[in-house]
Amino acid sequence: MNKVLDNLEILKNVFIFSGLSLEDMKEIQSLSSEEEFKKGQTIFMEGDPPQWVLLLIKGRVKLFKESQGGKETIFQIVGAGETFGELVIFDGRPYSYSAESLEPATIMRIPRQSFLEIIRRRPSMCFEIVLELSRQLRDAQETIQALAVERVEKRVVNLLLKLSERIGQNEKGKIRIPVALTRQNIADMVGSTVETTIRVISRLTREGYLETKGKAIYILDVKGLKSAPGDFLQGRI
Repeated sequence: MNKVLDNLEILKNVFIFSGLSLEDMKEIQSLSSEEEFKKGQTIFMEGDPPQWVLLLIKGRVKLFKESQGGKETIFQIVGAGETFGELVIFDGRPYSYSAESLEPATIMRIPRQSFLEIIRRRPSMCFEIVLELSRQLRDAQETIQALAVERVEKRVVNLLLKLSERIGQNEKGKIRIPVALTRQNIADMVGSTVETTIRVISRLTREGYLETKGKAIYILDVKGLKSAPGDFLQGRI
């Protein structure tokens, strides 16, 4: 299968494009370009104007916010087959966060103005886009709520489960989270201290839910981890 057919197959499986005809997808393919990024390479920076709709074909990308003091907070890991940065495409305002490749990545770029013109001619896309943006908003609201009311243990568990669902890889019955997240990264993502995060992960490992090898995390018991919010999450770490 050549690259054009490969990319058409990818477009079919992208939520916001799934309702389009083959002809529409071929048009999007013809307007797009691809760019390769090395590990750790910046895709866009906070404050940059949005010029493209971005679809990750291969690799993984982190979306993050950097404070004035230089502290980085990751709020999303993007996996292959997912779009990112859609919200600013409509209002044209600069990005409020940055994106960087976590590993070698290939990104399909669709020019913003071309994308908007396609939407004007294909109103059915609007419904899919609204659903996707609604999902993102719901995720953001759940994160804010969790930071306000949930214990750190539950926030760590929910983050690991979400990452396993989005980007997890099954390796002989273990689910590997295939990104090298430091304990500080995890702490930032759940709004905790690195010391507390280390204790939570250590206890989850002792209890048999996780296995860690350096920065790699393996979930050994997804079902058990989902039910862990019980005695474990009420106990002291």
